[in-house]
Amino acid sequence: MTSQRHGSVRVLMLGWEYPPRYVGGLGKASQGIARGLADLGADVLFVLPRFRKAQGETRLQVSGAREWLLEHGATPRGERVPRWLGVTSRLQPYARPSERTARDVDAYGSGDAAALYGSDLGHEVASFAARVAAIADDAQADVVHAHDWMTFPAAMAAADRHGLPLFLHVHSTEYDRSGDGANPDIAAIERIACERADHVFAVSDYTRGLLLARYGIDPAKVSVVYNAPDEDALPPAPPSGSEIRQPWVVFLGRLTFQKGPDHFLRAAAEVARLDPAARYLICGTGDMLDALKRQAGELGIADRVEFRGFLAPGAVDRLLARSSLLVMPSVSEPFGLVALEALCAGTPVILSRQSGVREVLGHSLQVDFWDHEKLADQILAVLRLPVLARQLVEEGQAQLARLSWDESAQRIAEAYAHVAGVDLATLAGGGL
Repeated sequence: MTSQRHGSVRVLMLGWEYPPRYVGGLGKASQGIARGLADLGADVLFVLPRFRKAQGETRLQVSGAREWLLEHGATPRGERVPRWLGVTSRLQPYARPSERTARDVDAYGSGDAAALYGSDLGHEVASFAARVAAIADDAQADVVHAHDWMTFPAAMAAADRHGLPLFLHVHSTEYDRSGDGANPDIAAIERIACERADHVFAVSDYTRGLLLARYGIDPAKVSVVYNAPDEDALPPAPPSGSEIRQPWVVFLGRLTFQKGPDHFLRAAAEVARLDPAARYLICGTGDMLDALKRQAGELGIADRVEFRGFLAPGAVDRLLARSSLLVMPSVSEPFGLVALEALCAGTPVILSRQSGVREVLGHSLQVDFWDHEKLADQILAVLRLPVLARQLVEEGQAQLARLSWDESAQRIAEAYAHVAGVDLATLAGGGL
């Protein structure tokens, strides 16, 4: 294998988000996985469509595709790379351009929405694929590992060009995001890429089941790698006593069909009849914003609901540390990193049964997203019973202690070894 030539395994990893250029769990998970593999001893080159300033850590380099090509004097075959163009990060993998606000754009390090989004999806994805294929000419990679559908064409181009093993990481499917209104072109990319891949990582058994049911992927080549909390980014958990908490029940996520904010409001209306002190914070942006504001008025709780908009990561941590409860009523949630963040902040959570994170948080309150009465009962129980709230946090944090990005990386390394014959035994301390 080429890994024997240069002494360690080289991973060409592709993604669309990476801190500080991110707006959600995809970026955080990508960073955790990349760092975990680097800690095992792999050399990881993480490439995004554009990354303003390259980052370098031990065995981990993060770079934009255009920036890498310019630095190494390479150009995609038949494609000129204008100095001002790059492959812009105009495409958000989960939201439509109309769902964005200036605050969302600022999270990506730019105040110019036009520089981040474009209408020609196919061109953007193809441009990234061309540049990544050129990067693969010089990167001397042993494996290609790509996160979510927007990078899959680039991953296939690089793997096919050099005969490299292809690993895909599915953090969300088009059917999670859109349900029966799934975009057939995006679904086709996911299906074709997963069929082509040597191995597919799913963030939960829930997501693995969707890949098997919707795309007919061979079960033997789909394994589960759970996400983990980001220990460095989160503050120490504060005491969970009610005396330092506001009576805030929080929804935190994109205001889209997938996340179920309308179900949150329906449950809130039930709670409001019995607990006049509770307040409901909806944090995020999305195409349902206006409809949700109308819904709050129709339910008679507009004066108890506050729409906070998009929150930067630091603001999320501070909000969670002051809140009484996080509710995640997702219609289809592959994982749900925000639940881990809440528990790290000492905040209890209620989870949708249609979520992957419930697989690692067995000691948590769980409810079907459509069961508004039961969800309301659970919210009331947490608000009224401080002992229950503390128990949920303590048991949840004990379960978090069993999750780590190092463990997730270990599972990925095992798949590299088993599927591609890339021997990481010495890198992982002989544990493979």
